[in-house]
Order: sequence, then structure tokens, then C-alpha cells
Amino acid sequence: MKQSNLKEWVPILGIEGGGTKTSWILVGDGGRILAQGTAGPSNVLLAGRVGLEKVFRQIAAALPGKPVAIGGGFAGARGQAELAEVRGALRSVWPRVKRVVVGMDTDSALAAAWGSEDGFLVIAGTGSNVVGRKGSVRVSAGGHGHLLGDAGSGYDIVQKAVEAVFRARDRDGKAPKLVAALLAHAGAADMDRFLRAVYLAQGKEWLASFAPVVLRAAGKGDAIAGQAVRDGVEELAARIAELAKRMKVARPRIAQTGGLFENRFYAGAFVKALRKACPRAMSEPCKPAGAMGAVRMVVGSASIWTGQGEKKSGVELVDVEALPTEMANPRSRGMHRQSVGELVRLFVEEEAFTVRALSRAKKEIKGATEIVSRALTRGGRLFYVGAGTSGRLGVLDASEMPPTFHTPPELVQAILAGGPEAIFRAQEGAEDDGEAGARSVRERRVGSRDVLVGLTASGRTPFVHGALAEGKKAGAKTVLVTAHPKWRFETGGIRPDGVVRLDVGPEIIAGSTRLKAGTVTKMVCNILSSVAMIRMGKVYDNLMVNVVPSNEKLKARAIRLIRTLTQVGLEEAERALRESGGKVMLATERLRKVSGLLKKRRGALSAR
Repeated sequence: MKQSNLKEWVPILGIEGGGTKTSWILVGDGGRILAQGTAGPSNVLLAGRVGLEKVFRQIAAALPGKPVAIGGGFAGARGQAELAEVRGALRSVWPRVKRVVVGMDTDSALAAAWGSEDGFLVIAGTGSNVVGRKGSVRVSAGGHGHLLGDAGSGYDIVQKAVEAVFRARDRDGKAPKLVAALLAHAGAADMDRFLRAVYLAQGKEWLASFAPVVLRAAGKGDAIAGQAVRDGVEELAARIAELAKRMKVARPRIAQTGGLFENRFYAGAFVKALRKACPRAMSEPCKPAGAMGAVRMVVGSASIWTGQGEKKSGVELVDVEALPTEMANPRSRGMHRQSVGELVRLFVEEEAFTVRALSRAKKEIKGATEIVSRALTRGGRLFYVGAGTSGRLGVLDASEMPPTFHTPPELVQAILAGGPEAIFRAQEGAEDDGEAGARSVRERRVGSRDVLVGLTASGRTPFVHGALAEGKKAGAKTVLVTAHPKWRFETGGIRPDGVVRLDVGPEIIAGSTRLKAGTVTKMVCNILSSVAMIRMGKVYDNLMVNVVPSNEKLKARAIRLIRTLTQVGLEEAERALRESGGKVMLATERLRKVSGLLKKRRGALSAR
């Protein structure tokens, strides 16, 4: 296809479908990027037709227009049956598209790296693969999945490291240093619970997600982690050498792609292993993205990548550099030279600004609290929406509602950019995906009785804006809580029903919004949810009478509440709590009823 004929095929949608996520790009005439983004996983073998169509609809909803042609490379598309399934799913979502060209994810990656030229490609991410092309011959080595040998992949190096950890623990009777990092990432109490998660609760992607942990430890000199990486890349390099020999290529040109190559330790270890296994090989990073390679699959040898006319995606909602939380705090200058005592005093004194911020925003907090309380008392639900620290604070407040106020889990929910995985580790780019925020609201069927509270220190997070805009469209009430004191309605293109602007000033550590901005955000969440629970009758006097007695401490508290409200003895309160299924107010009402009947009987007897 000649360059002059490209115009009849644009805009072209390029899709790279992987087991962890799907990347897509929409390209116009001259290689201009019209839009790009990510969606859910689309490994053909794992997703199936239904899963593929779901992901493609996510992409379609985010596109600014309809594509004329589509190119795609997909993990798991190993034969004609899988490719036919992909084509069918694409045609189902885009029935009028003129041209569809699909292949394996290695096809799109090869196109991105070398166009139509001869060359080799090594992929190292969640899985791994090596593929070479020479003329019309295309051969691969590896890529058979984690169970059958994805050498040097994220899964592979983590599996090697974890196996070595258990072996060392069994041999020495104590856990090696790497264990602490693994448990912190997993949020597991100990390695036995971690082991349970490996076999019972989680899958390939979950274990592969520990690769950054292992790579960081390797970079810091951890022996177990370093050996796991070296063993993995040596196997990967050996496959390249075997493939080059099989294809009779003396000096293979190799392009590296995949997230693991972005790590310095991994990339360095790979280069050393490759020199040893295949001394005459030339290796370099693959710069164009796989999704752009999928576009190149449509246009054949004609390259439409010009590097010009690239459209910046997203909207700059506020000037980040102008945010108070991003500025240097004059009170904390030179803190790296201060003693522990001086630093503690500095942190304690700085927290006074959170109380000041609450006081100044009292009127806005009142308005937001009225919105939330009204929604919940009318049978609606409360959704906290956020990313990073702000999103985790929403998770914290939502998770405290069931045990504290005996509410159903669906009453107060948290929508966290990147999903549950983002609680313990950052999810790259998740907060910038406005469509993902909107989708999360649609999939929860948010409606006119519900309320969305967006938590964003900067006031600009696209994920939050997308969620609030979608909620507004569905008729829900919306509130924005931000540490940007000058946030304006027109700034972000959304218009919430309530805004809480919290001015905490510069953070002690510039930009670390988990400090004062995080503290004051949690305070506002406390007020919003607690007042709503009080208005719903979940509190009697100033007592937490709807507590769930799920442990000994809470059971003792429940019994103490019953005795305070009824003046009965310990055994009677325990029995009432047990017979009432752990519900304090039900036990109290029954005891009061019994007490009232006894008083009546005593009165009747005395009258005789």
C-alpha cells in the first residue's frame, strides 16, 4: 500500500491486546495521534468472545470518532480459530469498518520495531517471547505461557525468587530479607498466607505484579532477587541465540520491548547475558508502542509514523505547579539536617493547619454533608472516588462503615483508580484515565438517589472528573473535596453540587499530599459519613449502638453499651446480646420491654 493511498484508510485504530491490559491508539492522516488509552485485558484464550467484545466496547466509548480501519495484535491468538474470534468481536463492535488486520501481539510488536524489515524482537513483561523474521519466514521461541516456560518474564523471575525464599527459610529456619518486601506488597500477614494467595486466591498476573519488588531488591544488592533475575535473563538470552542459529542469522538485530526492560537492573543483566550467549547480536530498545505497530499492520510497509502533529491527550485541568501542596514550605527548609526531636515537633506543629483548613471550609463542609445525608436517608448510596492517597482514604472510610454502624457493604463504597491492587502499589497511569472513572460509575449503575464524593488533592485528577461527570449525567448528586483552595467550576469542565476547598498550605515535604492534605481529607470523610449515619439513626445519644461485636474488644463494648442503656447486670447483658444476634439496640429494646412488664406486674401485685 502506497503512502498516497493511506487517506482512504484513516482514521486507523491500532490495538495491542495483552493479558494484563489493552493499549490502543487512533491515528489520523500523516501519523497524527488523535487519541490513545488503555482498557482491560484481552488475551484471546483467557477473555473469549464475550470478554473481547467488552474490552472493544470500552475502547469504542473512549474514541472521538469511528475508525475506518483496525489493526490488532493479541496475546493468545495462536491460530486461525483465535484470529477469527478476534475479527468477529471487532466486527461486532465496529460493523462498518472497511479493513481489519489482526495477528499475535508479537506481530504488532515486530511491526512497531522493524516495520517490514528483517529483525528479532524480545518481549519481557508479564510473559515473555522471542520472535525473528527473515524474509517471509517468521519463527518464535518461547511464549508458551507461564506454566510452560516464559523465561525471563515477570512471572518467571518472581516464581524463581519466591521459590528461593521458601527454600532458604526451610534450610535456615528464618525468613530471608526479601520476605519483608514481598509481604508489604501483598498485604499478607505472613508467608503462609502469601502461599495461600498464590494457590487459592490469585493468578498469573498477581504473582507477576511482584516483579518490581524483586527488581528493586536486586538493584539494592539482594542476593536472592539478583540471582532470580540473572537466571531468568540467561534463559531468555539462550532462546535468542538458539533462534538466531536456527534461522542462520549471524548478527541478529534485536529490539527489546516490555515493561521489564524499563528497569535498569533487568536491562543491564539482559545485555550481559546476551553478550555471553550471542556475542555478535545488536540489541536496542523498541521505541514505537505496540499499538502503533498494530496501525502499521494495516498499512503494510508504508510507515505513517512521522513524529509530527502529535496531539496531546487529556486536558490540563489546573496548573499543578501553582498548587500550594506542590510549593516548598519555608518552615521545613533544612529538615534533612534536623534531629528526630526537631522533626517530630515540626510535624506536630504543622498539623495545626489542618484544623485551620477545616474551620475555614466549615460552610462548604456543611453543604456537602447535607447533600450526602439527604442521599443516604432517602435510600441512596455513597461512593467515594479517588486515586492514590486520596482514593485510599476513601477505601478506608468506606471499609469502616459496616463494622462501626452495621451497614451493608454496598451502602458506602469506594471507587479507587487502578482497582484493589492500587491500595498497596501505585497503578501507572490509572489516575489519568477519565474514561475508566466514567466506566466505573456506569458499571455500578449509579442513579439519581446516589451521591458521588470525588477526593482529589489537586482538584484535577481525570479519573475523578470522569466519574463525577458520568454521575451527574445519571442524575446523582456530586461533591468534590480538594486541597486546591482556588479550584473553580470552570477549571475542570465539571460542576459538582458541592465543593469543599481545603487550604492546608505547602506540605512539609513538597508535593507529599499524604501529609496535611491527606489528614484533612480523612477528617472531611469522617464528618460526611458520620453525620449521615447519625441522621439515619445509627447512633443513640452519643453512643455507637450499631457496632458489630466481631472480636472480644467490640463484644465487651457492646455489652457495656447495653448495661449503660438498661442498667442490667453483666450476665443478663451478655445473654441479651447473644439472643439478639449481636445487635445492641435490639437487645436493649427487649430488656427494656421485659423491665417494663416486670414493673407493671410489681405494680399490679402491690395494688392487691
